[in-house]
Amino acid sequence: MAGVRDKPGFRDTKKAKARDTQMIHSQNNHHGPSAELQQSLLNIFKGSLTERFNASLAPSIQTVKRHLYNREFSKAFGSEHLLEAYAVRWSPCRALAYMHLICGLPKLASLLSGAPHNHSTNDRTRVLYGNTSSLGRQASLCGETVAHPATWTEEDTTSKGRIVTCLGGGAGAEMMALAGCWHYLAAFSGGGVAPAESNEPTRQASAVLTVRVIDMANWASVVEKLYQGTTAVPSVSECASSSTPTSRTPLLYSEYFKLAFDQRDILNLEVESLAMALQNSSLVTLTFTLNELYNTSMSKTTKFLLTLTYLMEPGMLFLVVDSPGSYSTVKLNGTSRDTKDGAEKKYPMKWLLDHTLLEASSISSSKNTAQQPQWEKLASSDSTWFRLQDGLKYPLKLEDMRYQYHLYKRI
Repeated sequence: MAGVRDKPGFRDTKKAKARDTQMIHSQNNHHGPSAELQQSLLNIFKGSLTERFNASLAPSIQTVKRHLYNREFSKAFGSEHLLEAYAVRWSPCRALAYMHLICGLPKLASLLSGAPHNHSTNDRTRVLYGNTSSLGRQASLCGETVAHPATWTEEDTTSKGRIVTCLGGGAGAEMMALAGCWHYLAAFSGGGVAPAESNEPTRQASAVLTVRVIDMANWASVVEKLYQGTTAVPSVSECASSSTPTSRTPLLYSEYFKLAFDQRDILNLEVESLAMALQNSSLVTLTFTLNELYNTSMSKTTKFLLTLTYLMEPGMLFLVVDSPGSYSTVKLNGTSRDTKDGAEKKYPMKWLLDHTLLEASSISSSKNTAQQPQWEKLASSDSTWFRLQDGLKYPLKLEDMRYQYHLYKRI
């Protein structure tokens, strides 16, 4: 089998890698989002989920760790206090890391700060996603829960801003990172938020960020609390307790930041529902989720990625972030059709992802009769460190973070 580097549409040169690595490295050396902005995000996590910082937090975190280690996801994310424990423990550092990644990669930064994309569509009114069931599925447009079936009319959001769809993004890290990026990049684009170094908002209705979050656990309350914290005026105590000066203005004004949440299992999501979630999006993210999807079902995950390929319009970007190296390895036992003689095989998540998007998706289909490449790989790193700046304050210990990322463009 030819390597993915030999396939048309694969862009992964040493020069491109060096430029991307240099950019991310410079972000981690105190360029890009300021310490003030990073502290603002941490303050939002602390203030929005303040009731979780009590004597029960440490035991709750240990309970979550145990369930995750045993791959008991329904137990790990089965109650409100465990969801909030996860969010306050792991989401803040991830949010800062994702913010630096997005702001540091030119393709992503320009996507958020440049002219809006207008993907072809004849309908800007859509059902907000799916039906209520006994399992408690719900969709909400922060800050109100929407009845089902319901329609959500966006006032030309496609021409006034950006839509980002976060698959498996319920814990709040992606939405907070995007909110921070929207705030930061407005300083360069003149969009409708207060620049990071300014105390005065620049209210221009031409810049609306809409984040759609889909996750199998019921994160609705968590993301709504974070949304309210993002669009609320910080308290005097929050500003006074920060090690860096923070202004008493919202990170984003609510008229420039919209958030929708839907509780769904993306591996079993109907094509029609996934199509609505992706409609008019400029960016789709899948962070610290893909490796778990592969380990749950390789066949369903491959089908899901091919469905994404079919539904995403040319020009849309797809960002995958996950654990680096051996932490993201998929094992196939001897009962699989992909193994011989009962031997277990291990596949790096990155290889499976590239194979599906850059090779398998080029196979002839009803939408790709000419068997043309469907994706271009814009940037990639097998291991990138995000290192925290000194002086940031948070009730829990903050940790540096290592991850891999892969950015693709639908062509």
